[in-house]
Amino acid sequence: MKKLIIYFKEISARIDSAMTLQVLNDYGHLSNFNNKVIVPIYAKTSHEINQIHDFLAEKKFANLHLIVLPKSHKIIRSLFLITYVLSFLSQKKFIQKVIVVREKKYLWLAKFIKRILNAFLLVELHETSLPEKETKKLHTKHQRLLINIDGALFTNPSQVYYFKANKYELPKNQLILPNGLSFKNYSNVKGATFKSRPIILTYTGQFTPWKNVPLIFEALKYLPQYFHLRIAGGKENSEISNLYVNKLIAQYGLAGRVKYLGFVHPSQLAKKVMNGSAILLLPLGDSNIAQYATSPMKLVEYMATPIPIVSTNAPSVRGLSGRDSIFLAKLHAKDFAEIILKVYNLKGELLKKRVLKQNQIAKQYDFDMRAKRYNVWLEKLFLDI
Repeated sequence: MKKLIIYFKEISARIDSAMTLQVLNDYGHLSNFNNKVIVPIYAKTSHEINQIHDFLAEKKFANLHLIVLPKSHKIIRSLFLITYVLSFLSQKKFIQKVIVVREKKYLWLAKFIKRILNAFLLVELHETSLPEKETKKLHTKHQRLLINIDGALFTNPSQVYYFKANKYELPKNQLILPNGLSFKNYSNVKGATFKSRPIILTYTGQFTPWKNVPLIFEALKYLPQYFHLRIAGGKENSEISNLYVNKLIAQYGLAGRVKYLGFVHPSQLAKKVMNGSAILLLPLGDSNIAQYATSPMKLVEYMATPIPIVSTNAPSVRGLSGRDSIFLAKLHAKDFAEIILKVYNLKGELLKKRVLKQNQIAKQYDFDMRAKRYNVWLEKLFLDI
């Protein structure tokens, strides 16, 4: 066994959680490179645990192991998690030991464990890894995130750009590694023909405020009546999500033009939601999270399909999409609508060229490609010690 890698954060056992699937897939594929990977799981029911085990069996992640935490108060669970981590790191059969901390959770403790047990400490950066705004206090707090660690895993180049622009001191060892996807799954999606009516615009994702979902409803208002919106997201069996969508429909006068599919499991998005779409949409707001911190999973998934994409022009989007692949709009509904019309009227050859480029970029984010890059980087870090 090459390395022991511990993901030092409790993950929900809910198989419909996007974060849970992301962690299990990303680190399960890393385990296929002969690394023993430990992921802590918290479940409310035995059914949730069974679903997770079925998922891992289907994926055949032979070296991915779960720590199942007890059903108790989160403080008790944390104590069990710490005990498990210490017991694994104390095993002498592993010469190369890695602790991966997600953002700030357990970072102070991981730094202490690193010193006493000679482990390699990495921090994985996601949505809350950047300050909400730049103040001296928040700057100092987030600089501590990057001090005395062995490496930083950025999930978007925009995160690095933000830290450098605001004069943070970054770790010597760093890797930009966006979240992975199954390229094959999304490449099988079938787009709509542009002659079909109505023209289906599609959004998939949560309704978190920084995602700026109202933008696409307002943009639809400026488009001809034959443009319709298909939307899937929110929380499972959530009346609040239904009320939210209905409120936006009423606010922008879109009765009969919006089809809300509710929550759709991530594994079914390609087949049940994206199929038959003419254009895929990605709105984002103007917060630090939206502009710099996020690594939009939906964008990566969209880019693997043969369907053109319209998104807001944010550094977090450009960091993943590169130049001249997807179509970028300003943070204004009228401009967003104009770009949608532009894409709809674009000549077929030019559209195919754009889609081909987005597909080529998305292939780099495939789970196997991602895990290979991650493993090569880890090998280099240990050689440099």
